[in-house]
Amino acid sequence: MASSHLCALRLRVVLTVVLASLPWTKAFAYEPQVNFALHCMGCHTPDGSGVEGRVPSMRDTLVPLSAIPDGRRYLVQVPGSSQSTLSDAELAELLNWMIHNLSNVRPPPSLISFTTSEVGAYRKETLSQVRATRERLLQTAGSKR
Repeated sequence: MASSHLCALRLRVVLTVVLASLPWTKAFAYEPQVNFALHCMGCHTPDGSGVEGRVPSMRDTLVPLSAIPDGRRYLVQVPGSSQSTLSDAELAELLNWMIHNLSNVRPPPSLISFTTSEVGAYRKETLSQVRATRERLLQTAGSKR
């Protein structure tokens, strides 16, 4: 199992390097799929399922967390989001893309899309206790982990 995990990790690294080095990458840098590959996929895996015990899956949690104010704040403030080089607009677009393309939970029509100003406001605050905050929010949202 460690060998297959290492092989998958190497493949993700190679893919990221190749995508970053291609001349067209900068032209499409605003595409959320490319931003996911460059900024998220290395840890969360191509389908968002993460690595059990190390990196949480986002497949069952994106929609429930996006439906509550503190969950929305959390999704923006986790280190991978808040500390990324993405602009606030790019991060908002990426989060919205992830909700509609990686989630096992169908987003309700009433779910509000992330906005640039919302992301910008949440990014100004630092999140401490990432794991404990996630657990508390998932209990509040009633989601399975």
